Amino acid sequence: MPLSPLVPGWAELRAAERAAGFRHAADALLPPGGTPGAHFQILDGLRVPGRGGRRRHVDRALLAEVRDAALRAGAPEPVRALFTRYDAVLAEHPMGLRRVVLYQLLQLLRDTPRGPSAEAATALGVDPAEAAALAHAARRAARTTPAARAAAETLVDVWRAGHTRRAHTLTRQLPAAAPAPAGDQRLAHLVTRVASRARRTDALLREAHALERRAATDTAADHYLRALRTAEDDTDALHGLLRTSRPTVLRTEVRRDGVRLRWPTDHRQPPAQRTWRLLRGAAGRDEWTDVTTVPAPTSGGDIVDIVDIVDEAAPLGERVRYAALPLDGGRIAGRPLVSAEVLVAPEVSDVTLTDGRARVDARWRTPPGTHRVTVLRTGPGPAATDVPVGPHGFTDEGLPPGEHHYRIHCVYRTAAGREVRSPGVAAHRTVHPWPDPVTGLTVRQGDTPGVLNVDWTGGARGQVRLLDWPGPPPAPGEDLRTPAADLPPAPAWPPCGAPRAGSAAYRPPAGTTTRLIAVTVLGDRAVAGPSVRVDVPEGVPELTARRVEPTRARLTFDWPRATDRVLVRWWQSGATHERRLTRSTYLREGLHLAITRAAARFRVEPLAVADADVVVPPVSAETALPADVAISYALDRPGFLTARRRRITVQADTPEAAGSGSEAAPELPEFVLVARAGSAPRQAPAPPRTERDGTPVLRLSGAELLAGPVRCDLDAAVADAGVRRPYTLRAFLTGPHAPAVRLEEPPHKDLVVR
Repeated sequence: MPLSPLVPGWAELRAAERAAGFRHAADALLPPGGTPGAHFQILDGLRVPGRGGRRRHVDRALLAEVRDAALRAGAPEPVRALFTRYDAVLAEHPMGLRRVVLYQLLQLLRDTPRGPSAEAATALGVDPAEAAALAHAARRAARTTPAARAAAETLVDVWRAGHTRRAHTLTRQLPAAAPAPAGDQRLAHLVTRVASRARRTDALLREAHALERRAATDTAADHYLRALRTAEDDTDALHGLLRTSRPTVLRTEVRRDGVRLRWPTDHRQPPAQRTWRLLRGAAGRDEWTDVTTVPAPTSGGDIVDIVDIVDEAAPLGERVRYAALPLDGGRIAGRPLVSAEVLVAPEVSDVTLTDGRARVDARWRTPPGTHRVTVLRTGPGPAATDVPVGPHGFTDEGLPPGEHHYRIHCVYRTAAGREVRSPGVAAHRTVHPWPDPVTGLTVRQGDTPGVLNVDWTGGARGQVRLLDWPGPPPAPGEDLRTPAADLPPAPAWPPCGAPRAGSAAYRPPAGTTTRLIAVTVLGDRAVAGPSVRVDVPEGVPELTARRVEPTRARLTFDWPRATDRVLVRWWQSGATHERRLTRSTYLREGLHLAITRAAARFRVEPLAVADADVVVPPVSAETALPADVAISYALDRPGFLTARRRRITVQADTPEAAGSGSEAAPELPEFVLVARAGSAPRQAPAPPRTERDGTPVLRLSGAELLAGPVRCDLDAAVADAGVRRPYTLRAFLTGPHAPAVRLEEPPHKDLVVR
């Protein structure tokens, strides 16, 4: 009975058989459904029932027939995979599948409650004629422990992986292992090979150690490599090879995200087998850790010349070495590429230094895992000084002019609690003399309308510039990072006269808003001073006022540019009124004001921006509206007692009646009543169109109208004028004051006299 299946991947094979519902490999070869008489023979080769009741030896041809039949019957994927594994077993050894079934039957029979028996063997599918002999052999086979069984089932995998040391250890755990497994010739042959290779490895290691003691490191490395290829799991051989290999083309670079490794590929190896085993070791000690297995890098199917990877798990604060072992089909193919020692202490990156007033500001990116950062400064002074820093920068103040040098170190804490400092990054910056800031800025209106006087104090060292600053201004005394050549321009204001020390005069154009700031410049350095927001609103052009009703006025004007709001003021009868108006409201609704009938005076002026510090008021737009005066006239119809006599009443209606004394009496126009006679005796003529389109029958001066209502005998006036009936009357206002007075006329039918 075999003591080992000698099949690679035994655990996976058994798991696949269980998933497919098979107790052992022979179950997959028997007809499905438990056909009566479907037993297999095992003692003299593995045979299964064939056509006509004949027994057929299980070989690769029979296995292919059974597999094709299973595929035609729709066998699931686990069953198909099993046949592939069985075919590989037969391809390696013609009796390999029989050995597998025997090993499985041995374990199954021993696991039965009553131990190996003929009945148990028959129940497992063994031919009854062979069941008793198989049970007898199972009872006489060497007993195995779980450890021995595990060693027997994994020995082939370990051996084929080149792990000679572990394979040699497993052979000692096999049952009946001394001097060789009795009755299992294949296993005995494998045990002999393992022992022979282990002895050869020991001999190579002894020679390598002797050569290393004699300082023949290169020859010792060759012996260590031969020993490692003989036993790839021998740590003594691996450490000796790495210890005696000199640094080669394996380059290292410490970065923020780890250690970058680069080395050239070997184009002599087939691309499919071109892989590398990367190891990391502690400097000065034989302690190595597998990092990863690196396949040959390709791009578009072509082999890339350089392998480039990053070890993100490199221990911070430790000195390490790296080695890249070339692999061919997973086996060591040559001497390793070894790097020099490197300290895993990434430096800060993106360091920027800027100088200010007697100071240097620094900013950087700190690598992850940094415990703290230290900075040492050397400059014009003789001694080096530690600079207080934060995790991402520092501000070094109180520095004299000159060049200052800094070295920035990252401090890391190792797993053992030891602090390690990085080599450091060097940076330098020159501190320049800085100008004095302007301390006071005054902007006021000059004696001449529209002129601004600008005065300032401070800025003794440097040139003071008055600039038009866009956006929010810097704080007074703030150092400007913008080079002096790139500062905003001066305001586009025409100067008034020659500038004097600490003073200047300008005439800013209307419709502008400027943030005026005083900046002191010395070379390429500039410092901000105070700022003042100056608003020069544009005046309101073309203001006109018109009464649309006796107590309602409409104002029209062109909206001033760069103005959002205007202030409207008007005065009437000694009272002052105000109204604020926005541009959108004016454009949408116009401007209508509720007023009285008295004379009114209007003024419209733009409002300055809300945050203006200085406002240059423009010339205000003004206009006046006279009082609302109306002259009315009416004809009295003849009554019963008055026979045919007609009278006319003319009355002037003025605001602020007599006695108020608030306003002067208005000047009234002349009132002219015109009659137009008809061309036919009974035809009423059309009303006169003008004062000359008819005969004047009544004239009243403005003084007469202002004195009070005037009543006249109309018939007498018409008769004196020689106008015959029928005729039509109409009144007109004449003189320079006529446009300012309303004429209220009676209905047309009341003006026709027949």
